[in-house]
Amino acid sequence: MGKHLFFICWTLVYSHIIFGQSHGLGFSSHEVVPEKRTSLHLTPGGPVCLREQTDLSFDLEFRPNMETYFGYIVRVITTDHQNIDLVYNQRLGVFHCVIGEKVTGEFRIDTLQLYRGWNNIRISFDPKAGEAVFYNKNNPVCRGKLAIRENTCAHIYFGATNFEGHQTLDLPPMNIKDVRIVQNGGLEHFFPLSESQGASADDTEGKDTAAVRNPVWLKPKHQNWAHTHTIETAGTPSIAFDQQKEVLYIITADSTFRLTFRDMQVRGDALSSGHTLLPDGNQSIYDPVRRQIYNVLIDEKKVRRYDTAARRWNDQFTYTELTEYWQANKFVSQLDTSLYILGGYGQLRYKNLVQRYHFPTQTWETVPVKGEHFMPRYLAALGLNAGGDTAFILGGYGSNTGDQSVNPKYNYELNAYSVRDRTFRTVWKFPEPARQFCFANSLVIDTASRDFYTLIYPTDKFNSSLQLIKGSLSAPEYQLMGDSIPYSFYDIRSFADLYYCPVSKKLVAVTLYNAKENTCQIRVYTLDFPPNALVPAAAALKKGFGAWWAVLPGLLLIAMLLVRRKRRGKAAQVPPTGGQAPVPLPEPVQEEPERSAVFLFGQFEAFDREGNDITKLFTPLLKELFLLVLIHTYKDGKGISSEQLFDILWNDKPQKDARNNYSVNIVKLKAILEKAGEWHMGKESGKWKLEVLNHSVKVDYAYFAQLCAQKNAASRPFIQELLAVVNRGAFLKTVQYEWLDDIKSDISGQVIDLFLQYISTADLHAEAELVLRLTHAIFLFDALNEEALAYRCRSLILLGRHGIAQEAYQKFAKEYKESYGQEFGRSFKEISQQG
Repeated sequence: MGKHLFFICWTLVYSHIIFGQSHGLGFSSHEVVPEKRTSLHLTPGGPVCLREQTDLSFDLEFRPNMETYFGYIVRVITTDHQNIDLVYNQRLGVFHCVIGEKVTGEFRIDTLQLYRGWNNIRISFDPKAGEAVFYNKNNPVCRGKLAIRENTCAHIYFGATNFEGHQTLDLPPMNIKDVRIVQNGGLEHFFPLSESQGASADDTEGKDTAAVRNPVWLKPKHQNWAHTHTIETAGTPSIAFDQQKEVLYIITADSTFRLTFRDMQVRGDALSSGHTLLPDGNQSIYDPVRRQIYNVLIDEKKVRRYDTAARRWNDQFTYTELTEYWQANKFVSQLDTSLYILGGYGQLRYKNLVQRYHFPTQTWETVPVKGEHFMPRYLAALGLNAGGDTAFILGGYGSNTGDQSVNPKYNYELNAYSVRDRTFRTVWKFPEPARQFCFANSLVIDTASRDFYTLIYPTDKFNSSLQLIKGSLSAPEYQLMGDSIPYSFYDIRSFADLYYCPVSKKLVAVTLYNAKENTCQIRVYTLDFPPNALVPAAAALKKGFGAWWAVLPGLLLIAMLLVRRKRRGKAAQVPPTGGQAPVPLPEPVQEEPERSAVFLFGQFEAFDREGNDITKLFTPLLKELFLLVLIHTYKDGKGISSEQLFDILWNDKPQKDARNNYSVNIVKLKAILEKAGEWHMGKESGKWKLEVLNHSVKVDYAYFAQLCAQKNAASRPFIQELLAVVNRGAFLKTVQYEWLDDIKSDISGQVIDLFLQYISTADLHAEAELVLRLTHAIFLFDALNEEALAYRCRSLILLGRHGIAQEAYQKFAKEYKESYGQEFGRSFKEISQQG
C-alpha cells in the first residue's frame, strides 16, 4: 500500500518535470571483483554494418578519487575479427587508439576536464578510405588503416567485454552518456542512457535495446539524496568543512571526527588533553588559507585553533551562560585575513552586528557599516564570492528593531556585504510566499554562472523537511532540485548546512538536532552534482517561492512516507515536549588502525587486514627481497630481472643455489603478504613484478609514483596530495642498501623540486600556512635546504610569528655548523628577505 500511495503522490505533485536532467551510465571497475564490473553491449540484437560512412560518438568522464584507471573504454569488434579499441594507459596518462595489435596513436585530455566534465569522443569508419579516425571534441587525434569490406559489420562494447576471442575485464572507472551511431550524416541510433533502473538501455532513434550488466545509473544519484552517516554525540557539537580536501569536521567536547567524502570514511581523534568545555552556541569553521580548524564562541570573544598533530585546542572556553548568537552566519575573508560573524539571536533579541576577528593580531572588533539597513536576523544563509570580498546573505527571521516583541517577521531579501567598503546593499527580494520558511546556514555559490544552491524548510513543524533550491544572484528566480531530506526542527536546538565537494562533485547536507537529554544526532546526506530539477511547470519559476509551497504538502507526505518506511517495525515515541526519545550515548570512537597497508615513506611499516603491525615478520632478507621487487615494479613499471635479484641478494652463491634460495624465500614472502591483502607476483617480459590486486592494499609508494606520473606542479590539489604522502618522512629513512641510494636521492630530488617550484610561484600572503607545511616536508628530505629556510622564515613573519621565525633560523644555523664545521654565512635578516 505504501508504495502505491507514494507513486500516486509523486504523480499528482510532479506531473510537470523539467527535462535536461543529468543522466548516464556509471561503470564499476577495478574497485569491485571481476564478475561485478559493468558492461554495455550496444548491439545484442545484431551488429551494425559499416558499408557506409559510420560514426560512433559518446560523452565520457572519469570518476574521481579512484586508484586504478587502466582499461578499455570502448571495443568495436568486426565480424571478420578486427578490433578497434580506445584504451586508457594510466601510467602514461594517455588514451591509446588501437587497431588490431597496433597502437595507431595517442592523445591526452586535460585532467581537470577528464574528471570534472564531459568529453565528446567520436570514432569514424570510412569504407572508401579504408581507415578509422578517432576524434576528441571534433579534432582528429589519431587514425589507422582498417579493412572494411561490403559485408563488414561490427559489435560494440563499452567497459567489460565478453565477446569470444576479445574478452577483457580491464576498464577505467568512468561514466558514459549520449551514445550515437550516425551513418551517411543521418542519426540511426541514439542511446542517451537516461534510465534509472534495469539491465537494458533504450535506443530512442532506432528502437533497439542495449544490454547492460552491473549498471550504475547516474540519474537517481542526481535526484535522490543518499543518507550516508548518522553520528550521535554528547553535548553541543559544531561542524566545519574543508572544501579543498572534502572533509567534514565534527567538533565535540572530547574528540574531533573527520568524515572524508573521497572515501566516505569516518575517523575520530580523542583529544589528548581529555574533555574540553563546548558551550551552547559554539560554532566551528575551516580556514582554507591557514589550513586550520577554528572553534568560535562569540559571547566570549574567543577563537581557538585545533592542533591536528597534538590533538588539542590551543585555548579553552570558560563562558557558561546561554549564547546570544544562535544561528549566526560566518565566513573567512582572505582579503583581510579575518573571520566575520553576522547576525544571530539570543536573549529575546535579533542581531545585525558585523563582528570581525583578525587572525594575525588575534583581536575582535564590531565593524562600523554603511549602506542600506541590514535587518537583525537569524536562520539566514550566507555564501562568499570567489574573490572573497563579498558575502551574500539570503533571508532569515528577525525584526527591524531587533526586539523579538516588536513585529518579528520572515525576510526574503538577498543582501550583499562588501568587505572592502564595509557596505550593505539589497540585491533583490523574493515575492512574499503563501507560507513562510527559513534557510540553512550556507549558500553554495557558482561564481561563473552566478547561480547558488541552498536548503529551505518550514519552521512550523517539528517533523519538517529540507528542500534544495537553485537560485540566481541576478534575479529572484529559483528551481526546486532533487528530493527532500527529513529534518527535525526545534528552533535553536536544530541546525542545517550545505557544502560542495568540487572533486567528488557532490553536494553535502548536514543536519544537527540537540535533544534535551544532552545528546546530539548528526545526519549527513549527499547528492551528485549537478542536481536534477524537480519543480512544477516551468512557468511557475518566476513567480517566487509561493509556487513551491503549493506542492509542499505533497513533499511533506513523501518525506513522511519515507521516514515511516524506515521506522516500520520500530517503536519510535516522541515526548510530549516535541523532543526525540532518549538515545543511548555512543561508545567513544577511537582512531582506527591502518589496515592492509604498506608504508615506505618514513619508517618501513606493514599492517594486515585487521590492523595488526606485521612489520616484524619481515626478516632482513625478506624485507630486502620485498622492497627490491615492489620498488622496481612501481618505479617505472618494468620490474626487476632474476639476474639483478640474484646479484644483489646472493652474489656469493652459484646461480642454482641462488635460484633455490629465491624460491624458498618467495614462498615465505607470499605468506606474509597474504595477511595484508591480495597480491600478484609474476614475470612479465622477463622481469619480476609485484602488484596489488583489487585495491586490497594501500601502498604509499605506488600512489606517489602514480601522482608523479600525472604531475601538474602548478596545481594546488596535486601538491596537497603529494604532501599527504610524504609527510610521514623521507623515503625508507632508516633503511640502508647500496642499490637504494640512487632511488632515494631521485625521490628526494623530485619532492624538493616540486615543492620549491610551487612555493616560488605562490602568493605567500595567501598561502603562508601551506608554505610552512611544504617547507617542513622539504626538511624531512634535506634538513639543510637554504631555500626552504628562507621561505619558512618569510611565511612565519607574514603570519606574525617573528619569534618562531628566529627559532627556526637559529636551529638551522646550529645544525649547519654541526654538519659542516663552520658558521652559517647568512644573517637572519638576509635569509628572511630572500626572494
